[in-house]
Amino acid sequence: MDLGRFGEEKAAEYLKANGYVVICRNFRCKNGEIDIVARDKERSGAIAFVEVKTRRNRSFGLPCESVTAAKLARIRKAIKAYVCFKGCGNENIRIDVIEILIINRKIYLRHLKNVR
Repeated sequence: MDLGRFGEEKAAEYLKANGYVVICRNFRCKNGEIDIVARDKERSGAIAFVEVKTRRNRSFGLPCESVTAAKLARIRKAIKAYVCFKGCGNENIRIDVIEILIINRKIYLRHLKNVR
C-alpha cells in the first residue's frame, strides 16, 4: 500500500472511531478530488470534506502546510461538483484536513476542522 492510501485508511479509521460516518472516499471529478466525505454526528450532522496529507518526515514542513490557497480552491470546486451530483446543497458543509506524520514507525495524526 502506498503512503497516500495508507494515510487515507488511517484517517478513515480515526473518523469512524470519533463518531463520523464515512459517506464516500476518493470522489473524483474534472475539477479535482476529495479524499474523504464524512458526516460529523456531533456537529448536527455537518458534512466534512476531508483532505488527507501524509508524510514520512518534516523535510518539507508539516503535512498540512501543503494545503495551499490554490489547493483549497480546487477542493471547493470538487465540493461544488459533489454537492450538485449528490443533491446535498442545503446541508452544513466544511473542509477539514487530517495530517499524518510517520516518524520512526510512530503515527502522529492531527485533525484540523473547518479549514479556510
